[in-house]
Amino acid sequence: MRALIFRHYFNQALDHFTFKQGSAKWLQRYFIYDGYRNGASKSPKPIFFYAGNEDAVDVYVNFTGLMWELGKEMDALLVFAEHRYYGESQPVGPGSLHKDPSYLSIEQALADFATLIYHVKETYDALDSPVIAFGGSYGGMLAAWLRAKYPNAVQGAIAGSAPVGAYVSRHNPDFNPSDFWEVVTYDARPEAGAAEHCRKNVHSFFQAMLANKGRQSFWQQLSDVFQLCQAPESGQDVENVAYWVQGAFDSFAMGNYPYPSTYMGGALPAWPMRAACEHLAQMEPSQEDILQGMAEAVGLLYNATRDQPCYNATQLVGPAGPGDTWLFQWCTERAGQELPFYPANGRTDMFWDQGKYDEEQIRADCMKQFNVSGSGDWPVISLGGFDFSTASNIVFSNGEYDPWRIGGITRDISDTVVAVLIEEGAHHLDLMFSHPHDPPSVINARLLEAAYIKKWVQEHSARKPLQKPFGIS
Repeated sequence: MRALIFRHYFNQALDHFTFKQGSAKWLQRYFIYDGYRNGASKSPKPIFFYAGNEDAVDVYVNFTGLMWELGKEMDALLVFAEHRYYGESQPVGPGSLHKDPSYLSIEQALADFATLIYHVKETYDALDSPVIAFGGSYGGMLAAWLRAKYPNAVQGAIAGSAPVGAYVSRHNPDFNPSDFWEVVTYDARPEAGAAEHCRKNVHSFFQAMLANKGRQSFWQQLSDVFQLCQAPESGQDVENVAYWVQGAFDSFAMGNYPYPSTYMGGALPAWPMRAACEHLAQMEPSQEDILQGMAEAVGLLYNATRDQPCYNATQLVGPAGPGDTWLFQWCTERAGQELPFYPANGRTDMFWDQGKYDEEQIRADCMKQFNVSGSGDWPVISLGGFDFSTASNIVFSNGEYDPWRIGGITRDISDTVVAVLIEEGAHHLDLMFSHPHDPPSVINARLLEAAYIKKWVQEHSARKPLQKPFGIS
């Protein structure tokens, strides 16, 4: 059925917030599927709109099963919009980021989506159709903000694993970035189904890395056991390997799905954190055993295809390895990036003490790489952080195993802004296609989301028409 989806391009404004005559335009890519709209209906059929995040939109077309499954049930028009500066949506031509990144912002992207929604409504004779926004991770943040900032364009939003409060700012005191690694560590504990001694052995591995990082003999041992393409030549190289290993556990936690998945950038097995921990399950292992076990554990991500002759320990895979476009967004609006900006502490987590969150160093690095310097203050001022008290019609979902839940809405804000915590759930598992191995919690979460969507659609259909002002006929 998905093979019938149609690719389109919309002539979008380059800058929504200036009003010069003859302002530049560019082609924003989006996909539409209208195969569920057949048949008569007494009320306008809904539009399901995916707010594309930091990748080519094809990824979300192929993984956002909730939209497809519920869209079929509700005769919805499906729209998947690509975020500016990603995929084929390059506002100033190929490689737009390096030509002129000044039009890359959350505010511009939200305005793109709102404008595109009106275009789709006009094109498909759907001016009276209710629109429900969907999104996962950064896309979930965008979906929630889209509903909050453009309620005229969007009647409700499903925001999966959306860390809308993940901003280090004096205006957002409830967020602690180091908590991210505490949740990753939780996933490696027996309470989350992992081997009993895994957490302790992972911690021991990183302590050994730090204790031996100045020894040349250890550099060679590390290279041999991990089959590194280039042996470490300094203590800093050893620390880089440690961050590379930490990045694998980031992927294992976010992608801790109950079935095999490629969503995190590698072909991970079912319950990848549990699978990794099986290689680190000994009660009293030697240092050599821990090194070997860790090499086998990270191979689940870095050598999933079993065809890598050696490892490049500077090449992160999955969420820990962002591209330049996402790093630019981090630099300007702190859009969210765990490594290396969120420091572990080695006490409440299984890693090592990486110091404090260093805003000054981040700004210096951003100036060096992109000649820009932002902070977490403006996004909180502009978008609200954890404060959604004036919003309505949003479901925030977060998984028990997902470390990004530390920046998410995990309690009900009101009767119309509600939160659901998915036991045994990883990064926006509820948005994926249904699977026989789904835990009951994610099945129930989807039922709850469907109930709210149907309620929003019904409320939109039952609304009273606008009244003309007194004295106007």
